[in-house]
Amino acid sequence: MDDTCVAASELTDQQRAVFADVLSQAITGELIGMANYAAMVRLYPHQDDQRDMLLAAASELGHSERFRRAARELGVTPIVNLEAPYWLRIRTTFLRHVDANDPIACLLIQEVMLESFAYSMYHAVADVAYDRLATVFRAIGDEEDAHGDHAVEVLKRKLGANREAFEHKLEQVHNEVMSTLAEMMATKDSVEHCGLCRGECVKGNLQLVGLDRATLRGLALNRYLRTLDRIGVRGELSLSWVARLPV
Repeated sequence: MDDTCVAASELTDQQRAVFADVLSQAITGELIGMANYAAMVRLYPHQDDQRDMLLAAASELGHSERFRRAARELGVTPIVNLEAPYWLRIRTTFLRHVDANDPIACLLIQEVMLESFAYSMYHAVADVAYDRLATVFRAIGDEEDAHGDHAVEVLKRKLGANREAFEHKLEQVHNEVMSTLAEMMATKDSVEHCGLCRGECVKGNLQLVGLDRATLRGLALNRYLRTLDRIGVRGELSLSWVARLPV
């Protein structure tokens, strides 16, 4: 546990504001995940697969509600904005792959790319938050981790069937989505305002609660690379893709 960690009653107004902005990102991200899984139902002809997508959507909704409760306990009002610029860009890209009837691209976005950022961020927050908030973030982070196991097996089989085609698709999706996720954690934003911070960008105040922008970015990309390793993607390719991302 980081030395910055304090009890909820000991938080300063500035620290409370940082956690409020982090919760705004988490709630919005979970609702985007819910909508993504729900949109994937039409990609699967069999009811068992459709059921799995609906259950995953319900799980993401449940995560968002738990984060909302955590915000209420903290005494803050999160911003929930599904049209926040970065998230809207990701959502638009995802729906384009749904419309193209491409479940593999959708799994890569939701289960590999978004999961990597969610898992790493949630566990990083859990390491510095006060007890109750830490418990919520850690538990949801662990649940996000479990979501991806089945998808990794599906993606491994797809890669095994045609490595060149799979890695080509992955690079394209990476350029579309990971670039946006990396911009969220970059030094300078590519948009005027992320649409989720209450005031100025929270990235400049993360150190108030023991977090660090560069560390969060590194944790997310490390998780992403390890997931690609599990799938069987060639490391020389994945490393070159990550090296091109915004810093």
